[in-house]
Amino acid sequence: MKKLVLLILILGIHPTHSQTTIPNTSNPYPFTEKIRYKKAIIHFNDGSDIEGIGRLDAIYISQEEVIIFKIEEKDTDEKWTFKDVKGITLISEEEGVKDYIYLKVTKNSSAKIYEVITEGNVTLYKRIKVSKASGITITRTYANVPKDESDQEEKITSSKVRYGVTEEEETQMYYVKRENEPFPTRIKDNYIKTLATYMKDCEVVVEKIKNHEYNFSQLGELVDYYNANCGE
Repeated sequence: MKKLVLLILILGIHPTHSQTTIPNTSNPYPFTEKIRYKKAIIHFNDGSDIEGIGRLDAIYISQEEVIIFKIEEKDTDEKWTFKDVKGITLISEEEGVKDYIYLKVTKNSSAKIYEVITEGNVTLYKRIKVSKASGITITRTYANVPKDESDQEEKITSSKVRYGVTEEEETQMYYVKRENEPFPTRIKDNYIKTLATYMKDCEVVVEKIKNHEYNFSQLGELVDYYNANCGE
């Protein structure tokens, strides 16, 4: 018997228990460039540029979007915001050169980081918003039951919680902005109507838009065409 107990202790056999994990639904990183450092050029508000390595990030609690930059890998991370920098250029073999810039979409909105798709008199910007569904379903049922021996009733509520798989959904949002405009205009789902209105000063472009010569995936080409033919 003593040998059996000793064997159990040696093998480390112990009872197991089950644990329910609630999915984490928070997502403070609405970027695709948030994890790995890349070769970078940071652009300051005073017009100066510095080369080094950088990435995009967000402060978890405040959700403030920041640029992480340093000259060399061995250096300490430094966080920069729109108060000091215009944006950053990230360079990689996989994705080439990508420019990011701080923008405010309304007077009272906070400055967020947007990718520059194509630049000119009209510039096209893209922002990726990632949302996570927790997979939690709460079902509530209600029933009226007698309160006492009288005819009065009270409502009893019961809830059933069901945990599912966390799902991630990515939404791409596009904006256009002229140099002299204070805020960008979002290209809504009905992009034909939005762009035909926005580019109404150029008849040839409006005609191409309404004739579906450019689809939603060709927004960059459409903006380039506008800048080349009507952007002066």
